[in-house]
Amino acid sequence: MKEIKAYIKAFKRETVTRALHEIDGLDGASYSKVLGFGRGKENSSGYTPNYDITSASKHVKVEVVCEDALEADVVEAIHHAAHTGLRADGRIFVSDVRRSIRIQEVPE
Repeated sequence: MKEIKAYIKAFKRETVTRALHEIDGLDGASYSKVLGFGRGKENSSGYTPNYDITSASKHVKVEVVCEDALEADVVEAIHHAAHTGLRADGRIFVSDVRRSIRIQEVPE
């Protein structure tokens, strides 16, 4: 299983949600409002990137846990739906999940 976390611009949440709904076999996603800052890359001159700290901005964290077979579809859906081409579009992280336990189920 994979855990996919994406930090996206807040106004892209609905677009990302619609894109994730299109993926057969995906059970759901969670969303959290987050504030953060980063060292953005600005290449205004066309040659040498300047690194500067971007101010705290409103983003949404999208969290998805899915089967390995859905990883590429989920990443592509989020990337495509969240992309604006502007600075601070966000980032996607993919991690392995060793185990998942449903709280509603009684342990053996």
